[in-house]
Amino acid sequence: MIYHNEPWVQVAYLNEDNQIYFTDEFLEIMGDLGWETKAFVGHLLGLWYDPFEHMLDYASGEATVTADQPGLFQRGGLTDPQEVVEYWAVTWSQNDNSHQPAHEAGTGLDLGAEWYRDVLRAKLVSLRLPRRLLIAYKEQTVAQIEKLEMMLNQQ
Repeated sequence: MIYHNEPWVQVAYLNEDNQIYFTDEFLEIMGDLGWETKAFVGHLLGLWYDPFEHMLDYASGEATVTADQPGLFQRGGLTDPQEVVEYWAVTWSQNDNSHQPAHEAGTGLDLGAEWYRDVLRAKLVSLRLPRRLLIAYKEQTVAQIEKLEMMLNQQ
């Protein structure tokens, strides 16, 4: 159960230049997970479907459909501006609401890729989670990494 009076952490904010950054408080908790931090936020933005982990970390470096998005970006660090990539926005803008597979379904209202991308950007800057949920996720991620490293060292 979540509670109104428990400590909440804002994940990201929009600065005066309309660039998205992770908040200091979020990075204090999650920052040492590196790329896993971005994967976690990508999952929060999406449907916890594995390809969504790259929503903030798209490797092509291209944004060719949404004219107002920077044309080039490459896996910026956690303290760099964050951008929701247009890949899923393009897919959703082309599909109706009954499209299969369901994670590729859009609204079917002929809304452009910019609309979908901006919904995701707004979701990112409005995302807040209870601090304890972030800490639990981080602890389990670190434990899983340590377990995998131990298994590799035993081989």
